[in-house]
Amino acid sequence: MTRYLIDIRLMGSVKHQIRTLSDQLQGKFNLGEKLVVPHITLAGPFPTDNEEKLVEDFTRVCTDQKVTPKYELGGYGFFDDTRVVFVTITPDENLKQFRYQLSRAISPYCTLRDYDLDSAEEFRFHATLAMKLDWLTFQRIKWYFRGQENVIYRHHPIRATLLRNSKILCEYDFIQERMLSRAQALSKATRMRDFDILRSWDDGSWEQG
Repeated sequence: MTRYLIDIRLMGSVKHQIRTLSDQLQGKFNLGEKLVVPHITLAGPFPTDNEEKLVEDFTRVCTDQKVTPKYELGGYGFFDDTRVVFVTITPDENLKQFRYQLSRAISPYCTLRDYDLDSAEEFRFHATLAMKLDWLTFQRIKWYFRGQENVIYRHHPIRATLLRNSKILCEYDFIQERMLSRAQALSKATRMRDFDILRSWDDGSWEQG
């Protein structure tokens, strides 16, 4: 079955910090397939029989978003009932509303999960590090994180990504205000263009790739 996911891809120093953290978890706890590539889920995974409509609505909601969404991250959190470990995400109001509008747009023809249908205020943004852990490993990791420094956040390109079976189908770049193909989304030149634009804002929040 084809599975779709809409998320925000972590880039820049945040991606490198979390990758280092994931390597540490793998080395210490041997998590294997329980370790995941961190991203900020906006909707999914979900199936649909209308990919054309999905791409159309994804494009429309993205291009209608006139203010670049922002978020902060840093600490660590845990879902005790499902034994999930994650980096905490604090979205601004624009990101809250953007995710909610996406959910409302695609829910008539996509089989979304209950949490995807949460209101703008109730949805819990997070970037999963590990999931499906056994009870003992989960408790050990919770103890381990008591001594870990927070992820240091710096502003980086904000892109909403539509994936099909874990592969980028298309990606909207809020910095350049345009939809990217898979090749463009993975292009170093496109990413450096983002950082050039961020630098021109001159607000002290940009970073090198």
